[in-house]
Amino acid sequence: MSEELSDSELVAAFRAGDAGALGLLMERHQAAVFGYLLRLTGRRDAAEDLFQEVFLKLVRNPGAYNEREKFKAWLFTVARNAAMDLFRREGVRGEVPLEGDGDKPGPADFLASAEPGPAEAFYGKALGASIDAALAALSAEQREVFYLRHYSGLSFKEIAELLKVPIGTVLARMSRAAAQLRKRLEKDLQ
Repeated sequence: MSEELSDSELVAAFRAGDAGALGLLMERHQAAVFGYLLRLTGRRDAAEDLFQEVFLKLVRNPGAYNEREKFKAWLFTVARNAAMDLFRREGVRGEVPLEGDGDKPGPADFLASAEPGPAEAFYGKALGASIDAALAALSAEQREVFYLRHYSGLSFKEIAELLKVPIGTVLARMSRAAAQLRKRLEKDLQ
């Protein structure tokens, strides 16, 4: 199985009986989907369970994915719906702590590389703490749009479809998030 195949081609191969195609899809999207679920739930155990649930949906019903959609957008829709179902069952909305705490990692625990990046090397840990605080200060809706756009790489149209809101709402949330982040970080870096 070639890694040059598109997601749609891998889904088609899986439907035709190639179990390895599912493994490639999981590998290709594991970091982004797991990170998204971890940000939504704030719990590693819940994110792991939901990640498995997302791909089990494809295993149990390979016809659920429509080739006219981008697979990644469909996958994030399934992931978000699974998380919302968990929140309804538990009666709470998950909040992600800024810093890790034992089993509960913070955003830096799964977004940052083990190697310092250019910004971290230049500004040090103070910048990382400022960024974490600025992200935490955003509303949950703004933070979700920001994460989906910048860390998961979804287009604004895909985010609008995933969240079931007009694209204008997504653009407004992103604009407000960027303005708040800019204002807070400019203040922190002065």
